Amino acid sequence: PKATISAGDWSGVGTGTSGESWDFQTCSFLIEAIGFSEVSMFPPRNWTLQWLTDHCRKRFGVTPNPKHLDEDWHINDLVNGANASKILFTNGLNDGWSVGGILSNLSDSLVVLNFENGAHHSDLSGQGPSDKDTDDVKQGFQKIQEILSTWIAEIRFANIIDTSQLK
Repeated sequence: PKATISAGDWSGVGTGTSGESWDFQTCSFLIEAIGFSEVSMFPPRNWTLQWLTDHCRKRFGVTPNPKHLDEDWHINDLVNGANASKILFTNGLNDGWSVGGILSNLSDSLVVLNFENGAHHSDLSGQGPSDKDTDDVKQGFQKIQEILSTWIAEIRFANIIDTSQLK
């Protein structure tokens, strides 16, 4: 009853197939260099790539590649706005994962919205804001709708212009 599960994400990955899937993700392409200090709510533990490599090879037969997102998906190219437009990044700043997020606009069309009182996934509900959400999350949902509606209208307008020129 007091067992622990060893996983790439030391804050916990959960159990069953969901936990196994998350652990595989942290072993394969979403490498999280997260350790815990003496003041953490978790037991203190230094993160090392060697520990993660040993864990991932033993559990899944894979070797973590911390540069995968950049090498294969060119994530770092977003910083220069290369080959990307109309991406909306959102961050609940009460979410511990927000420190690894993109926290400021990269360009006019690579836009960031930060929710000071938002938590993990509070910005991702398909239902929209609820009465339990904070004012900044409620306002954020409205801003998300405004941004996406504008982008959709721009794309539709561009397609009308392009289509009419073909006739």
